[in-house]
Amino acid sequence: MATTRVSKGANGQYKVTIPKGLAEAMDLEGKSLDWSVKSAHALEVRVVDE
Repeated sequence: MATTRVSKGANGQYKVTIPKGLAEAMDLEGKSLDWSVKSAHALEVRVVDE
């Protein structure tokens, strides 16, 4: 498991960095992600096939 920090950009949008090893293992370069709330403390992130 990797831990990252959420930050807020100048435009008010929140950002999170995906660890390099995870992005490479899942071939995320250029892919879109679909985020949803699973519970008060859990998110679900899915790779969207375009």
